[in-house]
Amino acid sequence: MAERIVACAGWLLAGGEGRRVGGQDKGLLPWRGRPMGDHVLAAMAPQVGGLGIVANRHADRYRALLTHHASGTAHPVAEPPAPTSLGVHADDPGLPPFSGPLAGMLTAMTATPQEWIWFLPCDMPRLPGDVLATLWRAAHRDGADVAVPCTPDGLDGSRHHWVCALMHKRVLPTLQTAFISGERKVGHLIARCKWTSVSFADAAGFANFNTLETEHGGD
Repeated sequence: MAERIVACAGWLLAGGEGRRVGGQDKGLLPWRGRPMGDHVLAAMAPQVGGLGIVANRHADRYRALLTHHASGTAHPVAEPPAPTSLGVHADDPGLPPFSGPLAGMLTAMTATPQEWIWFLPCDMPRLPGDVLATLWRAAHRDGADVAVPCTPDGLDGSRHHWVCALMHKRVLPTLQTAFISGERKVGHLIARCKWTSVSFADAAGFANFNTLETEHGGD
């Protein structure tokens, strides 16, 4: 059973244009019989105290997915209570449209009562079940405001999954300043914060599905 961090909210980032999949909404593409975003929500829900979605399209469909996981209907009775629903939000109208995951993060931070926020992209349906607790412990151990998962990439390299970061809301002014200055790369922004890297051995669990063939294949 996943460890729930009540002081943390989880946000599914599903606000992209889906350019790599012909403009389709990636979070709603089927994978193993369910929308990809539904798999991600199912992984997040047992780990967080609040659950929300940033989506610029198909709000009703995402709202149905969120209600399923935030109301407890997706989990057996023996499971801990479901997380509180934080709603489905489009990118803040004061931000330029389709400005990438950073816009979604800014939107989520202003709609979250919890001090800590864990972000996940909508195209990562194989996520391991222990991610948040591991990031949480590392952030507190290292006195960091941001904890980022890292997985092996090749024989000698590693890959940071910047959009899967756990962040404290005190980094919000840094995010806002970077966004206003034109920064759109989440990794560049995190480098301005006090952050820590957390290693995970399961690289496949953090794989993004970026093609129609992959997403419909079910592997």
